Amino acid sequence: MRSAPLPGGRFRYEPGSYGGSRDYMPSLLCYKETAPGSWEEHYCLVKSDARFADEDSATAMATEHLSAAFAAKEESGVAVDVAISLRHEGYKKLEGFRVIREQAPDPK
Repeated sequence: MRSAPLPGGRFRYEPGSYGGSRDYMPSLLCYKETAPGSWEEHYCLVKSDARFADEDSATAMATEHLSAAFAAKEESGVAVDVAISLRHEGYKKLEGFRVIREQAPDPK
């Protein structure tokens, strides 16, 4: 997953990619605020019908879809339109997801 500016609110979304080995899918990681300023990974949405050989292409598609979903919400004023827009694009909740964080190289 790659970091991107997150919209405000009790839930935040981060576009990125899910998968690996030249098989990356657009994904959206949802964070839930557990305490003021403290965020926890809540669920992951994946568009499994779109696969890319590189992370950047998958992340770009996820970013585009997330932006469109929030634009739909802004236009209607209804928060559920974010979910409807993402479902329309083919995003589904991924059960048992894992976030792999990049680690600094071992200094040995």
